[in-house]
Amino acid sequence: MRFGLCTDIKNVKEVESLGFDYIEGKLNQFALYPQAEFDSVLDLFSTSSIKMETACLLLPKSMVVIGDKYSKEELISYLNVAFARMDKLGSKLVVFGSGKSRVVPENQSWQESFKALVSVTKLIGKIAADHGISIAIEPLNRNETNLINSLCEGAALQACVNLDNVGLLADAYHMRAEGEDMSRIITCSPLMHTHIALKEGRVYPTYKCEEVEDFFTYLKKAGYDNRMSIEGKSDDWKADSLKALSVLRSYV
Repeated sequence: MRFGLCTDIKNVKEVESLGFDYIEGKLNQFALYPQAEFDSVLDLFSTSSIKMETACLLLPKSMVVIGDKYSKEELISYLNVAFARMDKLGSKLVVFGSGKSRVVPENQSWQESFKALVSVTKLIGKIAADHGISIAIEPLNRNETNLINSLCEGAALQACVNLDNVGLLADAYHMRAEGEDMSRIITCSPLMHTHIALKEGRVYPTYKCEEVEDFFTYLKKAGYDNRMSIEGKSDDWKADSLKALSVLRSYV
């Protein structure tokens, strides 16, 4: 298993020095950089031994993809720029969390919204496929969105989209926040990607505990041996990263 950190891609040198295998950048951040700023980021990566193998935060927080405010043209225009920049960085996977973008509108049923999300995710997946990029659907807890809150709902979305490059992500924090049974990892496998943070405070997993052990236990039972990114909060991200990386590697 390989481990990465979700953070600003400008931190790539620090992430490299901490011993991570890769960095997971924020797509909705660097996709909107002015060209000169993005070029300076490319310079950083040109001398780094690690790459931005994955990205999180697919869509800008202001972009809505369900309901009357959705603009297909705006989405396509954004994705063309975003995926082209992922190409430049050699990244082949992006996480579709973006909870604010996929909220069920007040004037629309859950079923209608789900159908709309299937259509949008299929469009995103097809555009991504032209770049050799995969989309990992991320179920989020109810404090972040009201659509796709569990692994099973994420798996249903994946099945309805039915594209080879659209898969499922299991996030330990969101699963705990939703009180979801970890055995769903087996039910909904294979997984495309994983995220981890502790339930209390969404902090980095800096110490061994049942939460982390259970997550690894079910991932192993499901045959998962791919990437895992820390996506959480820290008051001292460098120090906590060292501790967390040591903890995660102890379970492999």
